Amino acid sequence: MKKLLSILLTLMLLCGVSASALAADEPLRIAWWGSEVSNAFQLELCDMFTKATGIEYEAEYLGWNDYWVKMNTLAAASDLPDVIRQDYSRIQAYVDKGLLMDLNELVEAGKIDLSKVSDSALSSGMFDGKLYGINIGSNAFCFIQNEKLIKDAGMELLPQDATWEDFEKFCLEYTEKTGKIAVCLPGFDMNVFRIRARSNGQDLYSDDQKSLGFDKQLLADHFAMMKRLHDAGATDNVSVMTTNISNEDRSFAKGEAAMIFDWTDTYTTYDNLLKGEFGGLNLNILPGSASGKGMYIKPSQLFSVPVTSENVDAAAAFINYWINDMDANVFLAGRRGVPINTEAANKVAENLDDTTQRVFNYISNVLPEFSSKIFAPDPAANSEVADEFNKQIQLVLFGQSTPEQAADDLFAFAEKALNQ
Repeated sequence: MKKLLSILLTLMLLCGVSASALAADEPLRIAWWGSEVSNAFQLELCDMFTKATGIEYEAEYLGWNDYWVKMNTLAAASDLPDVIRQDYSRIQAYVDKGLLMDLNELVEAGKIDLSKVSDSALSSGMFDGKLYGINIGSNAFCFIQNEKLIKDAGMELLPQDATWEDFEKFCLEYTEKTGKIAVCLPGFDMNVFRIRARSNGQDLYSDDQKSLGFDKQLLADHFAMMKRLHDAGATDNVSVMTTNISNEDRSFAKGEAAMIFDWTDTYTTYDNLLKGEFGGLNLNILPGSASGKGMYIKPSQLFSVPVTSENVDAAAAFINYWINDMDANVFLAGRRGVPINTEAANKVAENLDDTTQRVFNYISNVLPEFSSKIFAPDPAANSEVADEFNKQIQLVLFGQSTPEQAADDLFAFAEKALNQ
C-alpha cells in the first residue's frame, strides 16, 4: 500500500495535481531547533502545509544543544525524522556518515521545483555534485544595538567602522555610566571570533581542516577582552552565560543589556519583543569588519531528508511547499531568512514590516560590501572544538586559567580532534 501511495503521489505532482487529494499514510516527521517564538510560527506554517496538501505531520523541536544530541541519538538508531533541519556548520558530518539522501533525485523527479532558485543559493548544500541539503533562506551574523538605551546613557551608537578596541572602550564606558550590562554574550559560540579572525585575513580552520587557521595570539587577545568586560560587569556573569536559556530570556531581550551579537533571523525576535518599549533596534556589521571583509552570508537553515526515511514523497512535498508556495513565504515574511525563490523574495519584499525591511536591507545592501566568500563546511570535529572553546573561555572568566593558557589548551585539543 505504501509503495502504491508513493507512486500515485509522484504521478500527481508530476501532472500538477494538488497533493491535498492524497495524503501520506503515516504522519510526516519534521524536526528543527528553535526558540519559543520561532517554534510557534513554524508550527503554524506546518498547519498551513497540512491544510494545503492533506499530509499530516508530527513536529519534533528542541533548543539548539538538545536538538543535536537528539539527532545524534536518532541517527545511531536509524530513526531520524523524515525532514531534518540542518546547519551549515553540522551538515558535513552527516554527509560523511552517509546519513542523507541526494535530493537531486527528488528534483529530477519533479517533486521539488528549483526552477526559480539560483545555483549559488544551492551551493551550500552541494557535496561532490550531490545535493544533501536545500538552503531555504539566507542568513547572516550581525551586531544589534538598542539605540534608546545607548542614547539614554548620553552616548551615540557604535559606528560601523569601529574596531574591537573601540568596542571594548564603548562597553566599559556604557557600564560605568549606567551600572548596566553593555553586551549580552549568549553562550560562548565561536561565531564572533570567527568573524574577527576572518577580518584579520585568517579563518577558523586551515584549508585542509587539520588545524586551526588563526594566530594563537589573536585568540588570547579575544579571551583577554572578554575577561576584562566580564570583570567590569559589562557582560552577563559567566554563571548566566553558561545557562541554557531561550532567546526571549536573555538580558538583551529583556531590555537589560544594550547590545548583542546574533543571527539576523533572531534579530526579528528581539525587535518584535522590544520595539514597543524601545523602538526599532539598530542592525549592523560586527566591530573590526569594515575593512577586512570578515562578514559572510550563510544559509539560515537547510532541509535534508535522511536515507532511512520511508516517507520521502511527503518530505519532498514539504520542502517544495516551503520554497515555492507564495502564501507560505508571505506568512514566513523572511523570519527564516531571505527566500531562495526569487519570485517569493520579491513577493515578500512587497509586504514587509519595518523589522523585516531592516533585515532584508542589511543582507541585500549593507552586508555585501563587507563580506567575502563563506568558508567550506566545518569538519566533523567542529562541535568538539566549539565545546572546548566554550570550556576554555569559561575557565578564563572563572579565573581558573589565563587567556594565553586557554589559547594553548584549545590549540592542543584541536590538533588531536581534527586529526583523529
